Amino acid sequence: MKISNLIRLNWPATCRLNYRAGGLAAVFRMPVKVFGRLRLSVDGKIELPPHAGRNTLVIGSAHEDYTASAGRAEMQIHGTWRVGGLVRIGPDCFIGIAANAVLSMGDGCHFGRDSQIHCYRRICFGNGVLAGELYATDSAAHQVVRNGEPEALTGDVVVGDKVYLGFRTMLLKGTRIPRGSVVASGAVCCRDYTLAAEENILLAGIPAVIKEKNVTFKA
Repeated sequence: MKISNLIRLNWPATCRLNYRAGGLAAVFRMPVKVFGRLRLSVDGKIELPPHAGRNTLVIGSAHEDYTASAGRAEMQIHGTWRVGGLVRIGPDCFIGIAANAVLSMGDGCHFGRDSQIHCYRRICFGNGVLAGELYATDSAAHQVVRNGEPEALTGDVVVGDKVYLGFRTMLLKGTRIPRGSVVASGAVCCRDYTLAAEENILLAGIPAVIKEKNVTFKA
């Protein structure tokens, strides 16, 4: 490891998360690494792939052009965090997983700086999901009543494989995005788009609607 990375590494948070993921063996192997300051509360579970290698999950990752940190990253892990492979999370992100909730991230997922993920029941990102400054939540803070019928406060958020989520995309409760899709920057997604197409759609707008079909995303 480079000397600069050794200096930046948050050793207490790195050791805590590795221990939670796999005990002392994981602490020595270090599949999880945290760079920069992190306010951490963890009494839930972190599930990594069997025999996960070093740098499987990197938090505070310098994978973007702009990597300076404001030092406000926070994670509250009270439920289950399932990591299916290599995952990179940029600086100053927030991840909150409530008790009994499950947050899943597939292999090859990258989340940009200042992203926020609020998981109260179930949020699932497939393999190869790329996101800019993302906001995702599977819960509504206030009850909405339509025609006298109250809507559910929570709804699963599911993002398919190889989806690109543009800068400042918002995913609200009940959102489902089909594999291979592109979501334009600033879009607010709030429904099940898989009902209209199984894959490769372009979403844009507030609220987001399907602008095109048969769109191919290549990283």
